[in-house]
Amino acid sequence: MKISKILTGSLLIFTLLSFLEAQERDLRPYRLINADMLFIDRVEDEYLTRLNGNVHFFYGDTEFFSDMAEIYEVQRIARLFGNVKVVEDSLTLYADHAEYRRLEEHLILTGNVFIREDHDDGTERTFRSNKAQYLRNERRVYAFENIYFHDERENVNGFCNYLDYNLTDGYGFITDNPEIEIVGEQNLNIVAERMEFYRDFNRIAASFGVNTVYEEYLITSDFLLYFMDDEYAVFLGEPALTSDMADAKADQFYIYFEDRKIKSATLEDNCEILFAIKEGGEKKSRIECSLMEMFFTDGKISEMQAFNNVKSLYVSETTDRDPFMNYAESEKLIVTINSESEIETIVFQGRVRGQYHFSDKIIDNEED
Repeated sequence: MKISKILTGSLLIFTLLSFLEAQERDLRPYRLINADMLFIDRVEDEYLTRLNGNVHFFYGDTEFFSDMAEIYEVQRIARLFGNVKVVEDSLTLYADHAEYRRLEEHLILTGNVFIREDHDDGTERTFRSNKAQYLRNERRVYAFENIYFHDERENVNGFCNYLDYNLTDGYGFITDNPEIEIVGEQNLNIVAERMEFYRDFNRIAASFGVNTVYEEYLITSDFLLYFMDDEYAVFLGEPALTSDMADAKADQFYIYFEDRKIKSATLEDNCEILFAIKEGGEKKSRIECSLMEMFFTDGKISEMQAFNNVKSLYVSETTDRDPFMNYAESEKLIVTINSESEIETIVFQGRVRGQYHFSDKIIDNEED
């Protein structure tokens, strides 16, 4: 038996009797606010409600808008089509199509998905993707394919093809070509096989095949921890730094920032750096040590300090004489670099030994 009924015009605060049974079973009640047209069909054991035009209804406190909707009372499924908008507390979700499974409190979104999370301070976190799912009871968002997200408060952008985000604890996991861009006067870009962010991006972790790009510097490692609030990053797992002026490696790196500009770096254990003595030169000079501090001015290395069992090789580049090499060992070595990215001074300190040549006021030693 099939029964059809058509209602036209504005339907305000209209409650379907067929949903009273669901309300008695502690399901969140359905409440229709508006539709230009409403059709109710019964096909076998299923009641199907079709809503057309300016559709607006509630399930509990969750608000739904669309051009059209189909509601299956027995299956307890709502399907929405065209200009879908779902409002749930601080979360607003948009898509071309949506399916809401109210027994599981599971929302499935497809086509031009856009999700906005509103913060108490007036800022937003947004996500775009081809497809997404929202699990209301768990307050969890899953996004798939061509994902772009932006955090307005921390000024962070992200790209990936899979995202798992928990709204309650602010934890997110991204994979499948993930990339995070920390925006500042000098941007920091991180690419890895997988990444995690914690508590509104105040901590970011990247694992496996990590490539971090900052200005002219590329740092590769197996693992990265970036602490946004404290403004420093830790690189582990054979980290290596490459730039036009220097290549460095150690067992671990620590990079420190100030207002998102690089301020200094610490290299610990088995440190080795190859460097050029002037911009555009070959990286033929070398320093080995147990600990190295690097200081930056306007994003460029301005000073290097090496400590503990320092071994250094300085290879000159001169045009008016034959090049010369200097080898020395000491407890401390200080190298300063001028604004033109040229070696300005080299100072040895503590138990200095070896053979080295003084030239153009470049190399000195200070015995302790």
